[in-house]
Amino acid sequence: MNFARIIGFVAVLPGAAWAFEPDLSDAAQMVYGASKPQTVLALPTGRFEEGGVPTMPVTGLVKQQTWRVSSGFVGTAALAETLAKQATAQDYEVLLSCDDVGCGGFDFRFSLDVLLPPNMFVDLSDYYFVSAKRETNKGPEGVTILVSRTVQAGMVQIDTVSQSVLQDQAAAASDAAIDPSERAQDHTPKSSDQTMPRVGYVSHLEEYGHVVLDDLAFATGASRLSNTSVASLKALASFLNADARRRVALVGHTDTEGSLSANVSVSQRRASAVRRVLIETYGVAATQLEAHGAGYLSPIASNATEAGRMENRRVEAVLLGGGS
Repeated sequence: MNFARIIGFVAVLPGAAWAFEPDLSDAAQMVYGASKPQTVLALPTGRFEEGGVPTMPVTGLVKQQTWRVSSGFVGTAALAETLAKQATAQDYEVLLSCDDVGCGGFDFRFSLDVLLPPNMFVDLSDYYFVSAKRETNKGPEGVTILVSRTVQAGMVQIDTVSQSVLQDQAAAASDAAIDPSERAQDHTPKSSDQTMPRVGYVSHLEEYGHVVLDDLAFATGASRLSNTSVASLKALASFLNADARRRVALVGHTDTEGSLSANVSVSQRRASAVRRVLIETYGVAATQLEAHGAGYLSPIASNATEAGRMENRRVEAVLLGGGS
């Protein structure tokens, strides 16, 4: 289950102070920013173990922001530690600070509410996470910091939660009506933006570190590929065979029909089937490929419609790094 369940978007009134204000370099370009109505942000307090991540829930207004650091990126750990020190200077107590291995790798990352590319990208083999909390006279506030990278740049996602922002906004709203033009816009990519056309698989993978293999077809209820001679596999195999240092994770996803355990199992089998085809048919080295199943935990479209469920039933390639 994702840590934040959000419904809709709300306005951010001028002058409202957020729970945590990061000080990023001039090279950091904001990619996404939006606030959301009262909800719960569960702050991770430990690594993924025994099937889950321990959390501390904080209720309030949640804000999600992401940045792309195109130059001067100092590395995931160094930037995350800098941001953690900034949080400590703002009276936060760090609850958890860990790298990809220390947090729990793949399982920890897919328990987080991470924005989808191009708004955010997480390299499963190179990310750093920090959560922190502070007490105020208006209630607790929390922050989560996730730092990772693409081939070209660093990526940062910061989620904050605060009751004081809700109270400040309520007070300001009583004095003046909110101009509709000031309402925060939802810049989350629509489902058609999150999948990609059946061209440019490698360029999308290199730029965003993630690509949906949208031309794959599986037999109904099965993990066997109906057709192994497809553009996405040919392009991915060519990319991997060109440099033995390149590695990708194949991640299977499903819709919400059925139990989580059943969906994780079928998504794992489908990702493994794609891996097997790349190895046996296209000659990709087994050491360059991983296969994982996320079940229905990372949808890219609504599961309320058949069209959305079809988009959610997919296999993605996630760049793990290596190569030039």
